[in-house]
Amino acid sequence: MRIFDLLTVDRIRILKTRDKNEALNEISDLLSQADSIGDQEELKKAIFDRENIISTSIGLGIAIPHVRLASVTDMTIAVGIAKQGIEYQSFDDQPVNIIIMIAAPEGAHREYLSVLAKIALLLKNKSLRDSILDAGSPEEVYDVLKGH
Repeated sequence: MRIFDLLTVDRIRILKTRDKNEALNEISDLLSQADSIGDQEELKKAIFDRENIISTSIGLGIAIPHVRLASVTDMTIAVGIAKQGIEYQSFDDQPVNIIIMIAAPEGAHREYLSVLAKIALLLKNKSLRDSILDAGSPEEVYDVLKGH
């Protein structure tokens, strides 16, 4: 499974906010537009509950908020790009620039872990991160991800 297969251009946003909660709200709203998301409020609550347990930042300016819910029918992602950085309570104390939010069906444990691992591995590539941050539009971000 390729990451861009789980994504559409309309679920990519260049964020203007520097506030973590605003960013999570905006990206969860994007994600909720997908047909596979059955309950927008449940998704948003689960994202924030998960984030309150421990930050989903993985370092290098990346965060991967993620949930598995019964109301989700297919693995779906949304992407937020914060060129100016967001204070995210990261373990490396660095701001987050790339947020990839994942919603998966409750029973998709193996696929869920696989997608999380692929995203983390993919974004360890500095030139890819730089290309994403240099992109001027959601279409350009999509094309960068499609190329990897």
